[in-house]
Amino acid sequence: MERKRLRLAGRVSFTSLITRRSVFGIYKSAQSFLMGTVLATPVYHVERIDGCERQKPLPKQLHAFAQMFLMRQLLADLPSSFLPLPELNVLCGEDRLVPDITVVRQGARYDDGDLAEPAALAVEILSPGQTLSDLLDKAERLLRAGTPLAWVIWPERRKAWEYSLDDLKEASMTLGISLSSDRKLEISLAELWNLLAKQVF
Repeated sequence: MERKRLRLAGRVSFTSLITRRSVFGIYKSAQSFLMGTVLATPVYHVERIDGCERQKPLPKQLHAFAQMFLMRQLLADLPSSFLPLPELNVLCGEDRLVPDITVVRQGARYDDGDLAEPAALAVEILSPGQTLSDLLDKAERLLRAGTPLAWVIWPERRKAWEYSLDDLKEASMTLGISLSSDRKLEISLAELWNLLAKQVF
């Protein structure tokens, strides 16, 4: 008889004497436990809009490269008092939105892991299965909840917009945001479009 320790989910452990007769029973018990764990886990990236739960479309190649480029630039250029976070739940009144990138201040307030105060910047990148109208609607909800600026990016069309409550304007050369009175952060769209062009075969 051999003693074997099984560890499940990184926390649950148990010891069992394994015999030919017990192997199948242990396998079935472990399978049932794991299935229960999976089924009890919330669905990944679900937004709540007007009381309805909606799953975000999974990103494809250009979306992923655009998000990577913007995260890298923001990490390099943001003041140390701000952080860029990918796929963060943001509470907007009764809505729960998940921008592709959310810039938050250090020490921001959270409620059970969801951002519970306005972001400094929200970034939305169009994915297959979404429309530009979808993203502009999400951006407007974030703006009405107190986020001062949203960037909306359409990788396939090489288009980008800066959206505030006062204005929606297409960006031609750069995407910018002023996080203090004496500093404006700008990201080159030419560099982004050039990166995306290299990914298309």
